[in-house]
Amino acid sequence: MLQITKRLPLMMGALVAAGTLSTAAFAQDNSFVQGDSSVTIDVENAVIKDSALEETVKKGFSRDTGLYPKLHIGGSAQMGYNKDVDGVDDGINFTFGLLLSGALDLVKNFGNSGALEWQNALIIEDQMSKTPTIDSFIKSKDKLDFQSTVLYRIPKVEWLGPFLRFQLTTSIFPGSYISATPVTVRFYQEDTAIDGKADTKLIKTQEIDAQESIKLASAGIPLTLKESVGLFMDPYQSVPFSASFKVGVAGQELYADGDSYTAFDDDDSDAYYDVRYLGDSWTTSVGVEGSLNFKGVLVDCFNWELYGRIYYPFEGNFDKEKYDEVDRIHAEVMAKISVKISDWGSFDYSLEIKRDPFVTLDWQITNNILFTVGFDPWKGEKVAID
Repeated sequence: MLQITKRLPLMMGALVAAGTLSTAAFAQDNSFVQGDSSVTIDVENAVIKDSALEETVKKGFSRDTGLYPKLHIGGSAQMGYNKDVDGVDDGINFTFGLLLSGALDLVKNFGNSGALEWQNALIIEDQMSKTPTIDSFIKSKDKLDFQSTVLYRIPKVEWLGPFLRFQLTTSIFPGSYISATPVTVRFYQEDTAIDGKADTKLIKTQEIDAQESIKLASAGIPLTLKESVGLFMDPYQSVPFSASFKVGVAGQELYADGDSYTAFDDDDSDAYYDVRYLGDSWTTSVGVEGSLNFKGVLVDCFNWELYGRIYYPFEGNFDKEKYDEVDRIHAEVMAKISVKISDWGSFDYSLEIKRDPFVTLDWQITNNILFTVGFDPWKGEKVAID
């Protein structure tokens, strides 16, 4: 209790800052690739013991040969009640989520000949929400992300080397749309621009009643595969602050079945909800990619992370007339602040911004403040191998 009391001023300050940031963003359903960044604190000596920062420190330049397994199982919940508040619907808002984060690294240290690392990570995040205007729970977040990276640390320049990475991103559950009022859903062709919704581009319309759900995508759709090869740089690795960069050539494949659509509605004042056809085949591309990752700890219970990625495709089977030089840019930004109140609980603020033009030209933004709980069966300690 004493530990929690000492941390209350810091917790309140972090949450106020997070709340200020949250007013600048709005929530949409989207998928984002990032790992868990919670920190477990040893109360007696305040030594960081696990999670993302331990991974940063341990994978620093001297990890011994062995296996390094990690597993975090957690959940989150949020509830609010409003009555007679201007501009806010009366009733209860409730959100709950599940997080499963695992990693398995295989390290082979050759001493003066460098080191080879095979890093694997799996993240599953799902979140359901209940609002006063919708009778049923709706999916507010749904992501499955798997990454596998092989890198080689050059002898005497261990912060530099080549890497090869594969990534799979998809959803677990089907996607749907439900409205609190009657609405007309307009289905447009795949090549329709957000400012070009002419009748010639219209596939069909469908009337749905209030509280009626309409399916927009199957489970596992869209499916995105990414491959990249290039150079990594870890110029600074420490507990208070670490920095990592990657640059290289990348490929990307997007698959959608024949009955999947994505929202691209920019007018909430009309009686329509507009969706665009995703296609029924693979969209492939090759281009250049760059990413950066900063993370650190300000005090023993407060950690943060910032991640960014840009991918620019210059060749592929996508419509080059539809996507000019600027419209082709893929971008991801993730920021997270976490205040640990115990070994099993923390207050977290996360902001995720994503632009995936082969899915939608809109910027997708997710922004949450949550209380999360969880435990770590495996914390990344080395398991010796022959």
